Amino acid sequence: MNEIKDAYTLIQTIVDTQENMVVVIEDEKPILMNKSFRDFFGVSSLEQYNRDFGAFVNNFVPHPSYFHTGKIEEGETWVEALNSLEDKDKIVSMLSKSHEPRAFGVKIDDMHDVYTVLAFEDISANLIKCIMIENDMNMDKTSGAYTKDYFLHTAEILQDGASYNEKDIGLSLLHLYDADEDELRSAVSKIKAVIRQNDILVKWAGDILLLAYLVEEEENAVRFTKKIHSLMPYRSSSAVVSLVKKGEKIPNAIHRMRTSLDELSENEMKVL
Repeated sequence: MNEIKDAYTLIQTIVDTQENMVVVIEDEKPILMNKSFRDFFGVSSLEQYNRDFGAFVNNFVPHPSYFHTGKIEEGETWVEALNSLEDKDKIVSMLSKSHEPRAFGVKIDDMHDVYTVLAFEDISANLIKCIMIENDMNMDKTSGAYTKDYFLHTAEILQDGASYNEKDIGLSLLHLYDADEDELRSAVSKIKAVIRQNDILVKWAGDILLLAYLVEEEENAVRFTKKIHSLMPYRSSSAVVSLVKKGEKIPNAIHRMRTSLDELSENEMKVL
C-alpha cells in the first residue's frame, strides 16, 4: 500500500511541474489533476474539485467553434468524441475561477487501457491568429479581405480574445466612394501591409471596409484609423471609428457605426 501511495505522490509531483494543465481521466472522471489545473479552477485539491464541480465535460463552454457536450454522438464518451477529432479541432473553452473564458488546445494520450491523460495548452493569446486562417472559404476573392459572413461567424471568438487580453475591441469603417474592384483590391493591399498580424480586415459591403483590432484605449484606435485613412488613394473617402462598448455585441456596434457612416460627408472622419 505504501508503494502505491509513494508512486501516486511521485506522479503528482511530476505533473505539478508542468506549465500546461494536465488531468488523468478514468471512466470519464478525473482521478488526478496538476497544480495548474487546480489553480485555474480555484481549488486546493482533487477532492475539493469533485465536491464543487459536476461532470468534467460540463466545464466545456458550449460554442460552435469549440468542442462541447453537444458534439458528442450517442453511444460514445466525451473522451472518445474529442479524441476522434483532428488535432486542429481539439479545442475547448473553459471559464477560469474569475469567470474569464479561455481557449485550450488539447493533447490526448490514450495508450493505457484504463486511464487517459489529457494536456490542455492555453491558446487564448493566439486565438484570433489560430482561428482567422486565410483560405478560399473565408476570403473575399475580389478584394483579398475577409468576408462579412466569416467575420460575423467568428465575432464571439474575437470578443473572447479581447476579454482574455483585457483589451477593448476597436472598429473602423472605411467608405471608399464608388471604388471599383481594382481600386478596392489596391486599398486592401495597402492596409494589409501596415496592420498587425491579428488585426482583421473585412469587406463589409461593395465599397466599405471594416477593420477590427484589439486596443488599450480609444485614442489608439483613433490614431490607427487616421493612419489607415491616410493610405487610401482616393480623394473621396470617409471613416467612422468606435470601441465596442461594455456589454455590446460586435454586430450591434457595427450597425450604429454604419448608420453614422451614411451621414458623413466625403473625406470626413467621426469618432463615436
